[in-house]
Amino acid sequence: MPTRNRDRAADALKSKSGFGFFGIVFLAVLLLNGCASVPRAVGPRDFGPASEAARRRSLEAWNEALRRADSLPPSRLLYDLKYSKGPFQASGTLAVTAGPEELAATATGPFGASLGEYRDGAFRLKNQEPFRLDPRLLRGILAGVWRGGAPQVVGADRGDTLLLWEATGGYTIEGVLDVSAAQLKSLRARGPNGELSVAFPGTFAPWPDVVEIVSEKTGQTLRLKRDFVEPIK
Repeated sequence: MPTRNRDRAADALKSKSGFGFFGIVFLAVLLLNGCASVPRAVGPRDFGPASEAARRRSLEAWNEALRRADSLPPSRLLYDLKYSKGPFQASGTLAVTAGPEELAATATGPFGASLGEYRDGAFRLKNQEPFRLDPRLLRGILAGVWRGGAPQVVGADRGDTLLLWEATGGYTIEGVLDVSAAQLKSLRARGPNGELSVAFPGTFAPWPDVVEIVSEKTGQTLRLKRDFVEPIK
């Protein structure tokens, strides 16, 4: 990588900007990789009005999606992690232990050095203030659902419907649901700190194979590709 890009990468690591809990993981990934795949933000999409029948089928499909997520056994998961911001790209792995309520994770470099961890409901890095996040919310995203209560069904387009949640702190969350598959295609959160999109472009088997996160405010992107899953006996 050219010296100029290395300098920019160093500046990116020094920056305190980020988006939520994934920003903590980003700062931990210190090894550069010039061939990382860069996700794109989930773009806006036009939906027509949802009929009563479409709303009913959508809520049934959403409840099925929640049942799938709830049925996932406590598991150990290993993800290939790729991060980018502008010319800077980084890679590593994220090892996750996901229980029914609790969740712990460790970010490492290609040579196995531990760079950061999530435990007791917070991401912790050396010399960084802990960032707290409810483990149920993080586990929900890794399982391909949003833990925000019952959604409103506000639109329909072919086999997809648009779900809406109003969250605390002035945030609005939209989800595009594939009704026949009972699976989320994407989530989009808007609020005081900008917009964040989450896409699930792969299959669910039953954990999502791929989770892609993009912060439109900061230009940061994260791609998690599930490489391994093992139920905890």
